[in-house]
Amino acid sequence: MKNEKHWDNIFVSKCEEILGWFEKDFSQTLKYLEKIENLNTKDIFVSGVGTSKIADKLALRDGKTVLNDISLEALNILKQRIKSKNVEFFHHDISIIFKKECDVWIDRAVLHFLIDEEDIKNYFKSLKQSLRKDGFLLFAQYTKGTAKKCANLPLKQYDLKEFNSYLGKSFKLIESETFEFTMPSLEKRDFIYALFKKID
Repeated sequence: MKNEKHWDNIFVSKCEEILGWFEKDFSQTLKYLEKIENLNTKDIFVSGVGTSKIADKLALRDGKTVLNDISLEALNILKQRIKSKNVEFFHHDISIIFKKECDVWIDRAVLHFLIDEEDIKNYFKSLKQSLRKDGFLLFAQYTKGTAKKCANLPLKQYDLKEFNSYLGKSFKLIESETFEFTMPSLEKRDFIYALFKKID
């Protein structure tokens, strides 16, 4: 897997609370998820979950939650915290095509690590064939004009035009905004949050 050792090392050697993407308060993400009716019973796929504590909250629902990460170390940390029978831990590189049927696809700060165009296209192919019709997609990625690197890796920045170019006409934008995220270091970074619905 690409960069697997890099990410394993991060989750083994660093305290979660100092990681640049760490959210002590994930109310911004929940604000968008709460716009989805019957979220409690939906099947949710979380791309690149890391050790995020939002996973613990999603695991309390009645619906299935698939927690994906390239780092087995990150998933092992989650396994120590989360014991729900409704949770699947999925060790997979999202740049490699797969299918996991779901009603909601959540990606906070993961897609922007894919730089190679083929990897990006593979990601969107997996997304499209996994997300059921009338399903929802939530993106939160570095927006245009903000950080160029994170975790010592280069980033691809996004805006709505960029999202739409990869998603195509099968997805309808529900709501979007630029959100100023405060990192544990107290640096500010602009994210674009965008909620889409798959209409075809």
